[in-house]
Amino acid sequence: MMHLARLSLDRTPPLWVPLQFMATAPLFAVAFAALLAVEGPDALLSRWTPAMLAATHLLVLGYITMVMFGAMQQLLPVVAGSPVPRERLTSRLIHLGLALGTPLLAAGLAWSIPPALATGGLCVLGAMGLFIVTTSISLWRSPARGPTHTALWLAVAALAVTVTLGAWLALGHLPGLPLPRSMTQLHLAWGLAGWIALLIAGVAYQVVPMFQMTPEYPARFARFHAPGVFILLALVTAGGFLPGVPGIALQTLAAAGLVAALAGFAFITLRLQARRRRRNADVTVAFWRTGLLALPLALSLWGLSALPFTPGIQGPAALIPAWLFLAGFTLSIINGMLYKIVPFLVWLHLNHRLMQSGRWDAPVPNMHQVIPIRHTRLQWWFHLTALAAGTAALLWPPLLYPALLAFALSNTLLSANLWQGIGVFRRDGIRQD
Repeated sequence: MMHLARLSLDRTPPLWVPLQFMATAPLFAVAFAALLAVEGPDALLSRWTPAMLAATHLLVLGYITMVMFGAMQQLLPVVAGSPVPRERLTSRLIHLGLALGTPLLAAGLAWSIPPALATGGLCVLGAMGLFIVTTSISLWRSPARGPTHTALWLAVAALAVTVTLGAWLALGHLPGLPLPRSMTQLHLAWGLAGWIALLIAGVAYQVVPMFQMTPEYPARFARFHAPGVFILLALVTAGGFLPGVPGIALQTLAAAGLVAALAGFAFITLRLQARRRRRNADVTVAFWRTGLLALPLALSLWGLSALPFTPGIQGPAALIPAWLFLAGFTLSIINGMLYKIVPFLVWLHLNHRLMQSGRWDAPVPNMHQVIPIRHTRLQWWFHLTALAAGTAALLWPPLLYPALLAFALSNTLLSANLWQGIGVFRRDGIRQD
């Protein structure tokens, strides 16, 4: 907690501004599992099946992006010292657009319903556009400088590219319009390596030393990592528009550099965690380590499958790198962050209420009382089970249903734990009033 002095805690937004995103997100993971359970193992035959496209967007938009939007609503005023313009109104509009648009978009993709696809797409685009504009204003006004500020800027820029490519692809699913399949790889690259990985890195520069009691990230790495990833993504994109051997060579070299940069972030973070000043077991660190180990594994499998002299992986097994990146890396890190951020915010806002009321004698629960450690640890085991079962199901599809059940139970438990923390705030906040 010694890093708290660098934060503008007096500018923290109202509790529900970030929490509305974080409390909603696990429900979309349950919807992801339900959709794949309805569609069955045939949905795993290719990433191009309508059910797989729909399920992926439920997970990426409804879960991952939802949490990241909430995290940014909290980070910008506290870390960057620059609140989002009209934070209450804009956060509600963004949340509403994403919460309504994502299931409509998924339904349109899964069952070829053009009105649902168009309506959902417009809602999502509106939410994304509002987020990008308001976040850019906040970052522009921010007096902060440094690796986190740079990573946040570049993550938002990568999101803008991802949204543009996604809108182009979505139009191709409407009747009479061409579907530019060649843009899919770039859409994935900017979304996964740009928006998701860069934002996680930017957040990690703050939360890993602060909450996990590690040394700081090496200054040179933190300074150059995010710009390097962004430049490599730009080179991958440029290579896609060059003809013949030069284009292939540029894309291959840039992709190799991208893999090295992302894997480097994982290894450096693991090394910092090995030097923690507090040695007692912390299940949130276990979530982080799970994700940081899954990331290089996902990158290695993807790299091996992309080599020209290796046989291409066909069928469900081809989805393993994506599963390890999304469920193994991203969701593990998100779980680890939620179990620190939500209790911290509840504790912080209860203390603010205490100071405002002048009742210094009123007890405030500590962070471990907001969400008990045993509940967090139980959900971590469900998460590990779902991750392993999901990987096994991509090798042997009959395991799909047990894997989806474990995944749904894990995220149901996560939702219950988060709402328990929110309940502590409501109960103790009323008690103090």
